[in-house]
Formats: sequence, structure tokens, C-alpha cells
Amino acid sequence: MDEHTTTLDPRDEVPLELRDDTGDLHYVPAACQRACPVGTDAPSYIGLIWEGRLEEAFEAITATNPFSSSCARICAAPCETACRRAESDGPIGIRNLKRFVMDRLGTTVHLPPVEVSRGQTIGIVGGGPAGLTAAQDLALAGHEVHLYEISEQLGGMIAWGIPHYCLPPQVLKEDIDRILERCPGIEVHLNCALGDQVTLDQLKERHHAVLLAIGATWGKNMGIPGEDSTTVMDGVGFLHQANAGAKPEVSGKVVVIGGGDVAIDVARTAVRLGAAEVHMSTLENRDSMPAHDREIELALEEGIDIHNDRLPTAVDRHGDSVVMRCVKTTGGGLDAEGRLQFEIVEGSEYNVPCDIIIAAVGQKAECDELEARGMVDRGRVVADFETMRTDDPQVFAAGDGAFGGSTIVTAMHHGHKAAYYIKAYLEGRQDPIPYRTPYRTRRIAVAQDIEWSKIAPNKQQYLGLGDDPAAFEACEAGYDPETALAEAARCFRCDAETGSADYSVRNREDIVAMSRTSPDDAEKHRVLLQRRLEPRPILLDPERPASFDDLVFLPANLSRLVIDPYREACSTETILAGGIRMDQPFLATGFDDAPGEIREGLAGGLEATGCGYVGARPMGDKVPWLQVIGGGGGGGGEPDPAAAAVIHVLGDRFRKIEAKPAADGQLLGLAVSLPALAETIPYALDEGFDLLLLDASGGFGTPWPELSGTPELMILRDAIRILRDLNREEDIDLLYFGGVRSGTDAAKALSLGSMAAIVGVAMGLALGGIIDGGSLGFGGDRTPEELSLAAENLLKSMADETSIMARCTGKTNVHNLEPEDLKSISLVTSESVAIPLVGRN
Repeated sequence: MDEHTTTLDPRDEVPLELRDDTGDLHYVPAACQRACPVGTDAPSYIGLIWEGRLEEAFEAITATNPFSSSCARICAAPCETACRRAESDGPIGIRNLKRFVMDRLGTTVHLPPVEVSRGQTIGIVGGGPAGLTAAQDLALAGHEVHLYEISEQLGGMIAWGIPHYCLPPQVLKEDIDRILERCPGIEVHLNCALGDQVTLDQLKERHHAVLLAIGATWGKNMGIPGEDSTTVMDGVGFLHQANAGAKPEVSGKVVVIGGGDVAIDVARTAVRLGAAEVHMSTLENRDSMPAHDREIELALEEGIDIHNDRLPTAVDRHGDSVVMRCVKTTGGGLDAEGRLQFEIVEGSEYNVPCDIIIAAVGQKAECDELEARGMVDRGRVVADFETMRTDDPQVFAAGDGAFGGSTIVTAMHHGHKAAYYIKAYLEGRQDPIPYRTPYRTRRIAVAQDIEWSKIAPNKQQYLGLGDDPAAFEACEAGYDPETALAEAARCFRCDAETGSADYSVRNREDIVAMSRTSPDDAEKHRVLLQRRLEPRPILLDPERPASFDDLVFLPANLSRLVIDPYREACSTETILAGGIRMDQPFLATGFDDAPGEIREGLAGGLEATGCGYVGARPMGDKVPWLQVIGGGGGGGGEPDPAAAAVIHVLGDRFRKIEAKPAADGQLLGLAVSLPALAETIPYALDEGFDLLLLDASGGFGTPWPELSGTPELMILRDAIRILRDLNREEDIDLLYFGGVRSGTDAAKALSLGSMAAIVGVAMGLALGGIIDGGSLGFGGDRTPEELSLAAENLLKSMADETSIMARCTGKTNVHNLEPEDLKSISLVTSESVAIPLVGRN
């Protein structure tokens, strides 16, 4: 764990331990990672710390957090609030472990600079965490970024409002230097105020897009009589002066009004500047105070009195004495929407004599230029949080100045989100995929400390006020290596909870409970052991519907041994009705109305694998397109000559179709669900249709019908029976749609008589979709290249899997799979697909 300088170059071949392994079947985002607004991969860096791989831990920490060194000291740590070990003996010291790494490598690890590679420039007003985060993201994307900062230094409220005993200025400088060193395309303009040194019109003329990240750097008024007295100070201005070295004079009894982190900082600063006594007056009750729990603990440690449920009503001054008039309140809690609810206690008026009052009741944005344009309302830049856009399409907004006071990590989230939408705007994407916090994982082994379940939480050592409180010396010490290793070993590693049959968070929690149970408590040990030995529930219950999962392939030596499946290749080439040639027996569907980036990624994957698309709209000009007409998904219109085939959707009701090809060689088909199958097949054969799309979901042509229920597998059985009864099994090609998730599912559909399997929801999930009720939603956390690779990898893996199933049954072509290659393991599935039960003829 020695300090040394190293360089991590992402352009080099990425080692296995640094790859993004979110596609791992055993990966789930841990509660701490989900709670982090920027998605920091805490489990991985904690595991890397235990293994002593600090440079890789540094990479995991800084990947989404440009202010890692600062966050390691002042982050509100929502990750720790969400930590599942908190329910046992206390959360993991996630923030403290971050500081352990950043204290050692924050100034010594250097990432290679990313030069400007694009012609479009962006102007950002405000050099706080939101503005700098957006600047870094845009610079890393190749843009030239100009940062306009009103003051003489970058950092925004972190520089002005966070006391130096919490965040030494050199630590903030460490983060800013790292950003500017990596992004030479960021040009900084200090002492440049919007409306004075530069106007919004000038910024719009100079740059292709503008981001307003002006911050909320002015304190709000209390709105009570007497607050304009010289003995009443603004908390934000008070912290500004203290951090600038002015050290405002305070003495006697100081009352700080407010219950948030800024109020705590004001109170602790007043203690250090010589106040005889410091009191905090909050409208909230203790449980509802917005300040971080650790900050409240430290305030109490430093002798600050906190008075809850108190509402100031006026400030009176009589000569040198000051009186704050108050009333008592009750309630003081938050409702379901986070709004403070309270009631004034009748007849509870009382006076609080004091020497100085400092108000820290919130912050607001101020900018005369924006106010004159009507772009500021009630102290905030008017913007839409969903898109980070103002009414001016060229101007975006982010941070506290637009969306209210927040933490440093929330401000960074705003910066990432704003940069995402600015890039979409510059690329001409009118309706981009909604931004989603990206999750990454590095697949790091779980700590192997044998004492992990018994190690007590390790808090940082509180150093107190120091010999010279006014020097603002750091008040907390970081971990030493031994403590860091012990704390890292405590992690449950919730991201790996499905890693093996005997590894789950529940089992780890049971082990903790067992380790803390007295050896004499035989009954509790018996219950815990029995719970761990509990077998999985039997899935083949009578209510279980027919499923592809209940079909199994018979190996070649149980059917007919034709090839050595491990030496001979297996063909997956697919020709539909003699006219559509594909490399694999797969088509995708369901993406007609998907965002442009998703469609672009899918088109790349289909083209790379030689697969086709079924839908109302083509998927690029190089992908075989089977045009859908009719159905509930808006597949109307006329046949397109560019389509390789036209599929008319009948659904569950038979009707005759006037169908003619729009071009020579264009195939014609019908999509039908089970109720209309018996009438449709003879008609399709008589009218010379080439294709029959069997819709087992019952809703083909509507958005994501596979999510509505279990597919009706009997549609394959009945279609084959009807064709055999007519002795015309070879006269029309069947396409199967409904619940295909894998190459094994596809191979089973081929065995049952289909020529190709149509993939819907499974492809949506591969492209990053998240199931929300009966629909799929997509996030913008993947590039088009990553999306193309995801689609390509799914289809390649499905092709390999389908091929393996065929080879293991003794076939050299996937289209030689037959029903005889299958057996069923449940009666309902056996009846649904006419495949015998295992052990029966």
C-alpha cells in the first residue's frame, strides 16, 4: 500500500479486473450503488481495498465521480444509509474507505488527457460541482468547453461554503486539477459574471449550447420583522467570509436558525471563531432535521445546543441587546412528499436573548440578467428536470441554482445528466432516451477475512477543535491500512448475491446471526441451520403453465447418433420461403417506437449477425425487413417495395386479406393467434401465402405483448397437426413468436416445427430495457456502439446455443431438429406441445 505514481491508460487493453461486468448473470446493483446519485461502484472498490489493489480501487471510485477526494470527506453518504449491514451492527464506512484510497493516490494517479476532437463548443456558467462535472463529461466526449466562473476560483459552494476543517482547500484543488489535467479542452474564465463580463446572448453566439450551473450562492431571508438588523447575519455569506480568510468576528451567545448541513457548518464555524455559546434553532423535530446524522453528532460533540420545534417570529434590538421572539411548534415532521408539516402551539410565545443571530434557512440563485429575461422564478432558474432544458432550446440548466439546494453528489448527478442531454442536442437527437444513472461492476472476489462477521464498525477518529480552533484544522482522521482492511472485510457484497447456490445476502446475514448466537442456544442454532439447508421449492406444481423450461433435449445416443457433436460444425443458415436468406434463425421485433439510439444499436447487431427484423418500420437498409401491416401497434399503411416480406396481422379473428406483393420476389404472410388458427391455415395455403407467423403471446403488433402472460405453446402443436392433416406441411414456413429468451428456447421452437424464432422482450432487456409493469423503458446509459455489441452478443450466443442443442442431438443443421429430439418433464407441457413425458414413449 505504498504511495507511488502510476498511469492508467484506458486506451490500452483493459485488464480483466477492470472490465465492465454488468452483463454477468450473477451481478445485481447493490443497495449502496443504487443509492448513490452517480452510481459509484462501492462494492468493487471495497473488495479491491481488501485485496490491496488500490490503483484499481481508485479507478472504480473516480469512474463516475470527478470530485472523489472531496466526496471522501463531505459526501452525505446516501450509500451508507442504504447499506444492508446497517440492520445488523452498523453500515460499512463506505465514504471513509473512499478517503483511504484518495488520501494515498489522489495526487499520484494520472489519467491520459483527452484532446478536443469535435467542432462544437459549449459554454458553462458556474464552476461548481454540477458545472465542472458536465464540463468533464463534454470534454471527454471531444468537445471544447468554456467555463465562466463569477469568482476568483473554481469549486462553487464547495469552495465558498464548506468549512476548511471539513474540506481542506488542497483536497478540493486536487479534484479540480485532476479534471483540468485530463481535459485540456476545458478553458476557464475566472471573475467572469453573467450579465457583467459576459451576456447570455454573447454565450449563445460563441457556443453551440449553454449550460447554466450558477448555483444557489445567496442566503434566503427568513421573512420576519427585524431581520435587517446589523446583528442578524446571512449564514451563506458568513461561511464565504470564513473560507476567504476574513474570519468574521463573533462573540457571546450566537443563535443559528436552520436545521440543515449549512446551519451545522455555520454553528461549528462560530464555535471556532470564538463564540461563548452556540445554539441552533430548528423548526423540524430531531428526526426530521435535514442535516446528516454524523454532522449532528459532531455539533453536539463540540458543545452546540440544538433546540427543535421552534419558530422565530421577529427580531428585536434594544441598545446592545438582541432578542429573538419565538413560538413553540408541534409536529415538525415531513409528509409523504417531503414537505415540512407543523402546528404552532397556542400561547407558547417566548423570547430568546442573544448577541448574534445567523440565518441559514436555505439558499437561492440570483442573476439580474436571467431575472430580466424571466428565466428565474422564486430564486431558481426555470428548467425542466426531466430534460435539463430551459425554454430556450440552446440553453440548459443544472445544479442548486435550478433545482434547489442539494449535496455535492446530487449536484454531480445533475452535471452528468445535463451533459447527456447537451450531447443529444448537439447530435440532433430530438427525443433522446431518458437519462439513467449508469451502473458498472468489476467482478471482484468477496473478502475472505475469516472474522468478517465479527468485526465491529470502525468510525473515523474525531480529532476535536485542536489547540487553535480558529486555524480550522481537520477534525477527523482517515483510516490506517489495518483499519481499512477490517472495514472492507465487513461488506456483505450484495452485488454478488446470486453468485452460487450457497451464496446469498440472506445466507451471509444468517452466518452473522449464527456467529453472535450463544453456543448454548441450541434451538436458535437449529432454526438458523434448518433455514440454510432449506431446499428450493419444487417448480412443477399443478398450477404451473406449459413452458419451454419443461422441455429437455435428448442426447444423440438416446435418439440417433449421426455425428460427433464436438468435431463437426452445425449450420444455422436460414432461408425463409425460398426468398429471405439469413445467417441465423432469428428475427427481432417490438422496436418500431423505440428511441433512435436503441433502434440504431439493434440495427447494428442484426446486420452483424445476419438476422432480420419484423415490424412496421425498417431497421436500416441492410437488415432483412418483414413489414407488419395491421394489429394494435399502429402497423398500418401500404406494402413497402423495400420490404422482403409483408405480414398482415389477423390476431385472434380470421378475416380474408387483399394481399399483393409490392415488388418482385416480395413474400406474403399472415400473423395469427390460437383462436383463429384453424380457419387461417387452409386459407393461407389456398391463397398462396408464403409465411405464417404463429403468435403465442396473443398480442403481436402491440407493445411488448410477451409481458402480458405465459405464451400458448399449443399454437405450434395445433399448426403442425392441421398442416399434417392437409398433407401440406412443406408448403408454408412457420415463424414463432412468444417467450423466446435464449438459443435453447429457439432450438425447441425449431424442433416443434418453426423455421425461425422471433425475439422481443429478451432483446429489449439485452439493450438495457427495464420492465415497468407491462412495458419496457430504456435509459441513456449506453452508447450506440455498446447497444450494437449487446444485440450482437445476444444473437451470437443464441446462435451458439441453438447450434449446441442441435449438435448434441446428432444434427449438423439446426433445421434438422425434430420433435423426437425432445422430452417433456411436466404433464401440462407434454399435452400442450404433444411431446411425451420423460420415461414414456
